[in-house]
Amino acid sequence: MMKHQIGWLSAILLLTACGNRNEKNSTPAVESLSVNQVVGIGKVIPQGGVVELAAPASGIVEERYFEAGDKVGEGDLILVLEKNVETLSLQESDAGIATQQLQVESARLALEQERIVLDDLRRRHVDAVELLTVGAVTGEEVRRLQKELDQGTEQLKKVENDYRLQQSRLWEMQTARATRENDLSQRSFRAPARGTLLTLTPRTGEAVTMHQPYGRIAPESPLVVMAEIDELFADRLAVGQRCNIHLPGDSNIAASGRITRLSPDLKRKSLFSDSGSDLEDRRIREIEVLLDEVPQTLFIESKVECRVELN
Repeated sequence: MMKHQIGWLSAILLLTACGNRNEKNSTPAVESLSVNQVVGIGKVIPQGGVVELAAPASGIVEERYFEAGDKVGEGDLILVLEKNVETLSLQESDAGIATQQLQVESARLALEQERIVLDDLRRRHVDAVELLTVGAVTGEEVRRLQKELDQGTEQLKKVENDYRLQQSRLWEMQTARATRENDLSQRSFRAPARGTLLTLTPRTGEAVTMHQPYGRIAPESPLVVMAEIDELFADRLAVGQRCNIHLPGDSNIAASGRITRLSPDLKRKSLFSDSGSDLEDRRIREIEVLLDEVPQTLFIESKVECRVELN
């Protein structure tokens, strides 16, 4: 009986050992894969980016000169806010400056008059001193003229100060006018660059707040694709690498180009997320791809796939 049990136990151990060897032989071998292409998500934008327009002043829109989609030139008037208060304020400054200029001129004439009077007193005093040596005038007369000369000198200083004061007031008023003129110019919103007006939010009669975004302009510059490549391939990217651009879910090549710029740092993967909830704790490297040609299927801010051919 004991021999029979030992025989069964030996058979079980032998089968277990064979099973372990088969399991080891069935483990798949790990092969290193060569990656020649990497895909990133990107967006079509003008080189340099879209210009976000911010209101330089608050107020009610009085006039609107362009619509979204219109071409604008640098300095073109896009819209104007109501500016009655600023216009009247500037007119008040002009009137005050005109009055002050007359005050300055009066002070200047008074100063010239005082200088003439003082020159005459000096001459008379010098003559009196010479006549005193020959006894033609008395010492009392010389002292009287000396006193008048001293008083005239003090009076001249006072008139000189008044002239400088009037000039200073004129300068202050001219500075205040420049500020009011700038306030008036801020009521007119102008295009900062030549391009296409993408959006223009406020309509006539609507209010805008200072620094509030009110429109966007795509400058007239070549279109590029700004794409984000996963940090895993950050060190394999290089300027000049070829890229194929695809519309999302489309295997056909929409456009081609080459990398013209690489970000020097890694960023959070958030640039092309549609909402704040899409933010991921994953880092990427930005690339700028200059397109060889821009087909009609690509629009500014189109979301695309960018397939980079790694060297």
